[in-house]
Amino acid sequence: MAELLRLEGLSKRYIGTQALDGVDLAIAAGEVLCLAGANGSGKSTLMKCIAGAEAPDSGKIIWEGRAFNRLKPADSMRLGIEIIYQDLSVFSDLSVAENIAFHVIQARHRAWVDWGAVRKVAAEALRELGASLPLDARLGDLPIGARQTAAIARALTQDCRLLVMDEPTTALPSRDVARLLDMVRRLKMKGIAVLFVSHKLDELFAVADRFAVLRDGRKIGDYAPAELTIERLGLLMTGIAVKGEKAPVEFDVTAKPLLSVEGLSRGGQYHDISFALRPGEIIGFAGLTGAGRTEIALSLFGLNPPDAGRLALDGREVRFGSPLEAVKAGIVLVSEDRHSQGLFARRAIRTNIASSVYERQKDRFGLVFGGAERRIAERWVERVRVKTPSVDEPAQSLSGGNQQKVVLAKWLATDPRILILDNPTVGIDVGSKMEIHDIMRELARQGRGVIVISDDLDELVISCNRVFLIEAGAIAGEFSGPDLTVERLSGRLRQVV
Repeated sequence: MAELLRLEGLSKRYIGTQALDGVDLAIAAGEVLCLAGANGSGKSTLMKCIAGAEAPDSGKIIWEGRAFNRLKPADSMRLGIEIIYQDLSVFSDLSVAENIAFHVIQARHRAWVDWGAVRKVAAEALRELGASLPLDARLGDLPIGARQTAAIARALTQDCRLLVMDEPTTALPSRDVARLLDMVRRLKMKGIAVLFVSHKLDELFAVADRFAVLRDGRKIGDYAPAELTIERLGLLMTGIAVKGEKAPVEFDVTAKPLLSVEGLSRGGQYHDISFALRPGEIIGFAGLTGAGRTEIALSLFGLNPPDAGRLALDGREVRFGSPLEAVKAGIVLVSEDRHSQGLFARRAIRTNIASSVYERQKDRFGLVFGGAERRIAERWVERVRVKTPSVDEPAQSLSGGNQQKVVLAKWLATDPRILILDNPTVGIDVGSKMEIHDIMRELARQGRGVIVISDDLDELVISCNRVFLIEAGAIAGEFSGPDLTVERLSGRLRQVV
């Protein structure tokens, strides 16, 4: 395979952080190179340099023998470099065909649009991917997997030669992940190079021709898949051994429940949900996207009032009209969407963490002083091991894993009795996952209750004492002890698809 792109000695420094430190990297036409690294390892910065969104401080970017000190976005597009970011950057209000053929429409500079040609271009791009989508449907009305497919098809209409995929499966249900990986293989057969970035290590092994591993801005090495296991790859990425054993915390099964849920229902979302959560117990909700898991969690947190049913804390019936009431009762929710629902991204880390306890820090004049805010933040940054030079840094400056820890710290500062986590480790690296799992177990050891919603079956099996399968808004099964295995859960989920 002919070499397409080479990076030589690429370095980039931000204030206080060496994001890239002399990185060498090469990728050939028709090769799938999987870029692995923990949050903060430099993957995003490297992708931005390739896309032209960032200029390296030093080093060279060599495309088919031609050297550049930096690429501008127009240069990258002209060379055939396309990047699909996590947010996809699609036009939700346009049709599937318009999204796919958007650049073709722009390039023709005509006063009128040949809609027949637009549909033809879109259909051909989908055919090359082995995919099928309703061309006239509004893209925003389709599931995330369809939007992902449209974004990849759009890249094909622009003579793509190198496709960079940034966490492409983060929000995809399992049935769509297999389709995406098949599309990657089709792109390879067409001679298109793919730089694939994902924290889901099993997916990397499914498509990789080669691995490149980054840690703390430096390249650790290049590896063939046969040289690696998931455990060794995790060690190379983080410098620590990856623990994958099942290790739920033991609890007193005869203890009085912290939370009792009886017959909870909400029209069109879920119905007849009943379970008990005891002190020291971690329970999980498994199920397909849209099954009702998140809606149940929102109701427990006072954001989605049920139509019927009963909630009781320590045997006393409660009703929450708002999240504030739930927090005062000791229930907190870490949302799946940390960016829009968990963080004040541009505000300081200290402000984010202390924001949940401002009411407790006010003086008699209703003021909160910076010293109190800083003390709270520094204590929790240390406890949950947030990697940052200062609590004065904006939250958006942190890696995904550290942002998630800040959200956790914000709610742990309230001293909750029950912690609800909605897909807590989506889009974060294996090292940060381990640390968050350790935090969950420590909370359980303290006698708190934890509810985990996750698409990651391994995460549920490793962490939980019991897992409830949610199907079409109802509890369709309960797994515990020897029955709680990935094979049992995935088998039931496959029956639903």
